[in-house]
Amino acid sequence: MELDSQGARQLFDREVAPDTLSEWTAQAAAPKPVRQGSRQGVLLVRAGEEWLGLPTAIVDAALPMSPVHSVPYLSSPVFAGLCNVDGELLPCIRLAALLGAQPTPGPDHPRLIALTLPEGRFALEVDEAAGTGGYDPEAVSSAPDTVSHGPSPLVLRMALVEGRLAGIADAASLGRALLRSLRP
Repeated sequence: MELDSQGARQLFDREVAPDTLSEWTAQAAAPKPVRQGSRQGVLLVRAGEEWLGLPTAIVDAALPMSPVHSVPYLSSPVFAGLCNVDGELLPCIRLAALLGAQPTPGPDHPRLIALTLPEGRFALEVDEAAGTGGYDPEAVSSAPDTVSHGPSPLVLRMALVEGRLAGIADAASLGRALLRSLRP
């Protein structure tokens, strides 16, 4: 432990070369890029062939896929079962089935996305998590009728997120749909 603090002290107390100090000063003083308008953050996930933006405010974690344990008389194509997320058993929902998305062949990188909503905590099974991104809420378009008027409309608008056209999940609709999926 003492060696770690000695090493840290040496690192932070070292002399900085004048060239390096000038470079850092110029970087700190340079004008920052101005963003137009406000941006909304989302976690971009793929379910089947659909890309969906989950508001970052409801996302707790993106985790590697872990075992999901079925629940007798309750598991369904949408409700996969229960999974352990940080020691807590969460209902695990297959997002592709919830959206009615078609499965896609090819290599997948399944992930569990832990969410906290007013309806409770859930885990979503997704085919891929591409990372976080942002979109301009004033540059969204309405979702196609097939998506926005389906039996469980989760997407009310579309936006360009990190170069991909994605449906933006409505957190309130998503919470209601997740809760409904737990009913036998």
